[in-house]
Amino acid sequence: MPTIYLICGFLGFGKTTYAKKLAQETGAIRFTHDELMRQRYGRAPDNFQEKFQEVDKFIRQETQKAITQGQDVILDYGFWSKEVRAEYYHWAKSITPNVVFHAVVCDIDKARQRVLTRTQENPNELFIDAACFDNFLKQYTPLTKAEGYPIFFYDAN
Repeated sequence: MPTIYLICGFLGFGKTTYAKKLAQETGAIRFTHDELMRQRYGRAPDNFQEKFQEVDKFIRQETQKAITQGQDVILDYGFWSKEVRAEYYHWAKSITPNVVFHAVVCDIDKARQRVLTRTQENPNELFIDAACFDNFLKQYTPLTKAEGYPIFFYDAN
């Protein structure tokens, strides 16, 4: 049975770097909102939430197709809250029994510096300044074993 890998962690933790490595090792197809958002709507899209939902719908459809064809899938999303993790985990379990979180952990100060540097140096990245980073951080709750999911922890410090 194919597997869905749910990559969990905050901005700048190294989720995409890790997800690319995992894709190489497993042959899984990797989906990430950030890349699709940039490709479709640019660096700082208007109506971000609406467009994010459109991209999410597309990723879910492509994930279901891939799983049906026996292909493993990596969802490089972040899964910042318990509610979002629960919703995606149950959705993924509805299409394959093999679902596992891969939690990328990193020091917040290191992550902040990575994001600010990336925003400044790479015009193709989504624009995230310090205020945006700090605002998003308020929405982030790290994944713990207490949530009861199968989890693999990866330290990206």
